[in-house]
Amino acid sequence: MVKIELLSENNFNEYSLDSYVRKQAVKRVYRREGSKYVLVDMPYVEDWNLERKRQVAKAISSDEYISYIALDDDAVIGFIGLKKRLNNDNMILDMMHVSAACRGMGIGSKLFDLGKEEAKKAGAKGLYISACSSEETIAFYKAMGAELTNHPIQEIADDEPYDLQMICVVE
Repeated sequence: MVKIELLSENNFNEYSLDSYVRKQAVKRVYRREGSKYVLVDMPYVEDWNLERKRQVAKAISSDEYISYIALDDDAVIGFIGLKKRLNNDNMILDMMHVSAACRGMGIGSKLFDLGKEEAKKAGAKGLYISACSSEETIAFYKAMGAELTNHPIQEIADDEPYDLQMICVVE
């Protein structure tokens, strides 16, 4: 049975993502053409090696984040990492992933809802997302109520030039 918990030192450590499957076979991505975004074919597979998994585990368990993990028999099958420090009136959703085999089960929606609740508790007006431009990722965030923002956080947009900058109002 899947359970979602606030990440703590009791349920997570730097090795907790070692067996996590972060794999996404992307077929189409959004790219800007003039003033709008269009879908273009760009197949690739995104996957994390062990070093990357441990970097992410260290980051989301640091004091800079509020993180939740989805567990199935104590194995991490999804997580969300939110930056505690607000940027203007927004909480930044820095990372959110659900293991490939567990997508479509509502885990991502539950994690996202927890992210919105944390943003509200922190006094944020929005949840800011620098989203992978894959068709599936953008469809998920749109289904959660996020929209493209006309006011991107420039340093984030510069770090991830192919991501789409989105905002989900939480008020």
